[in-house]
Amino acid sequence: MLLSVCVSLVQLALLNHEISSQHDPRFRPLTRSKRYLGLQKHYKINRRYQECIAPGDVPGHCKHAAFCEMNVLGYSKGSLDYLCVITEMHVGVCCPDDVLISKLTGSRIVMDLPAGVRDYDDDEELSTSGCGITSSSSRRTSEKQSRQWPWLAALYRPGDTQFSFCGGAVITDRHILTAAHCIHSASKDNIRVRLGEYNFMQVGETRARDFGVKDITEHKEYDPATYLHDIAIVTLDKPTVFDTYIWPICLPPMNGSYVNETVIIAGWGQESYSGPTSAILREVAVPVWEQEKCVESFTQRITENNLCAAAYEGGKDSCLGDSGCPLLYKLDNGRWATIGIVSWGIGCGNKDQPGIYTRVDKYIPWIVTHTIGEQIISLP
Repeated sequence: MLLSVCVSLVQLALLNHEISSQHDPRFRPLTRSKRYLGLQKHYKINRRYQECIAPGDVPGHCKHAAFCEMNVLGYSKGSLDYLCVITEMHVGVCCPDDVLISKLTGSRIVMDLPAGVRDYDDDEELSTSGCGITSSSSRRTSEKQSRQWPWLAALYRPGDTQFSFCGGAVITDRHILTAAHCIHSASKDNIRVRLGEYNFMQVGETRARDFGVKDITEHKEYDPATYLHDIAIVTLDKPTVFDTYIWPICLPPMNGSYVNETVIIAGWGQESYSGPTSAILREVAVPVWEQEKCVESFTQRITENNLCAAAYEGGKDSCLGDSGCPLLYKLDNGRWATIGIVSWGIGCGNKDQPGIYTRVDKYIPWIVTHTIGEQIISLP
């Protein structure tokens, strides 16, 4: 029997902050579509370079064309006027800084979130800003725990503020990445989102905020019978403000290998199969399985768009009630990325039957398209 799960624990932001400069260097752009040959590992291809005037006479920065949200070269017959040179080595395009619809007065993106973990140098100061960082300044253990995973989102029903039926991850100030089966055939009026929560039973413990839902986008190829393409985006009815309790997670690098790497699953789901749902955010560390071993463990279809993770000996796994929660991995640069989305499993914590996760890096173009891609400037 196929069971949906969302990490209970047996265990992709447009920032809407006001900033003093539209060129704040703390943030980096995202969209990856291919690698550039001949570039050194430290060379950051997905970033802004020198200032320039972009199509439509708007402020911009020189970027590699693959990482500009707008098709600058297809803009007009004079598109060659918007070419620029990057570090005397490469040809780029002048990409607009503001990719929000021009009618939204005062709206400017802050450096192209959702962001990827590879968009930051390894030696950058983590305490400044950027995706995938947590606050560790608190001396009190309980307070530190409540700030440990500031990108965790809880989905709940109106009027039921003490129970989360699914989870998700904050990837922009308006967008929550979750599982399609969490919101399949659901009405946006019947879903609420809480950010910054830790203990549902303790009011005022954190600066938790509740949001309505403006829109729901499920992958058009999602199959509720097999859970293929189990990924969705929930758009909040208003932007959140980022602080130590609410912060965006990074998107992962493309084609990463995580076999036998330790990852974290966290959420408010059942503490054991058929057990009670946890009111407190719980977490557990588990290894990622080899794909072949995972495929052999199930009669159901496991594809390259899935990741498998759980303790090999059993007992540590995601469980019912936490679908949509992120599978977290910390890269060498110290930033956390969501490499998976809790999708389904057979029971919880069974030996030789790991939890199945939607592999996020397989859907990055889709994520970008349905977040910042939907708000790209439409220039005449």
